Order: sequence, then structure tokens, then C-alpha cells
Amino acid sequence: MTRRGDCILAVGASTSASELSAELKALLRVGARLIVTVECAGMRDVVEAAGSKEMVLCDRTSIVVRRSSYVDGRTIGILSSKAAKDINRDLARQLARPNNSVSIRLDVLPISSAHPKSTDQ
Repeated sequence: MTRRGDCILAVGASTSASELSAELKALLRVGARLIVTVECAGMRDVVEAAGSKEMVLCDRTSIVVRRSSYVDGRTIGILSSKAAKDINRDLARQLARPNNSVSIRLDVLPISSAHPKSTDQ
């Protein structure tokens, strides 16, 4: 992560948009709410975003959660509650350290439910 890459939280993910479970993809495509929990070095932050019927979820290398409504093959969430610059600054500093690992958990709130459903992605 560099100063110029201020919209990037993490690189080198083990899962891409195309590799998400069929269940998660289906929920995102009907507009379910996405809850993204980012953890590193004992710190945590949570971002909420929306799914969309426009999502294709086909990229084989990346995952992107966006503040805007733009959708491409990497997009798994739009209209997010935070951009990378809004993430807890202490967590962001830990994410910038090359030897630290990060855990990113994806949960969904189906449209008809008030309780999160874990997808174990």
C-alpha cells in the first residue's frame, strides 16, 4: 500500500469475486446488505455496503467494495459506509505493515432478515 493507493486496504487476498460462494453471490445480486469486518493486529473496523442486481462477480483476481454505485466484475459491494480513508487510522497503520496479515470477514443481511448470516468466505 502506498500513499497514492489511498483507496486500497489490503492486497494478496486468497479469494476473488468469482470465487465467492453461489449463496453469497445470489444474496448480493438481490440487494442484500454486506457487512465487511476487517481485522489486523488485534484491531477491527466494520464497513457496510449494498448488493445490486447489476453485480457480475466474475473477476478472478480482485474484490472491491465501493462508496459509489459503480459496478464491474470486481465489485462485491456498493454505496459503502466507509472508504479506505475512513477506516480506523490505527488499523490502517497496521494494514500498511508488510509483515502483518489481515482477516476480512463477509457477512450478509438478507433483505427479509435483521440478523447477519455468515458466509464463511
